[in-house]
Amino acid sequence: MLGIFGNIAPPYPTLAPGTTGYNDPNGGGLIVLFSNLTKLIIVIAGIYTLLNFILAGIGFMGAGGDPKVMQRSQERIYRSIMGLIVVAGSFIIAAVVGFVLFGGYHWDLLIRPVIFAP
Repeated sequence: MLGIFGNIAPPYPTLAPGTTGYNDPNGGGLIVLFSNLTKLIIVIAGIYTLLNFILAGIGFMGAGGDPKVMQRSQERIYRSIMGLIVVAGSFIIAAVVGFVLFGGYHWDLLIRPVIFAP
């Protein structure tokens, strides 16, 4: 049946009952929720680190030679780098553990990121 704009197919396939759209008929619910929350937390950590770099740089430039302000800015940059290393390191460790335990299921997300969509 043609509508006003022609025949438009839906962009996503119709999902069978009980599936999540992640090509896993058994997974879903809490697994998908925790996966999405983890991705959101990683993105928030990256944005927070970027904001800290910007604010520390502004503080460093506006220090006017005051050693205390310069030291606080350097410490803020250092803490931001350490936080980013912790987040990236935990992601790498999780990828290696997933590769060892589950046999290569999406262990290379750092090299070839995949956006999962329903």
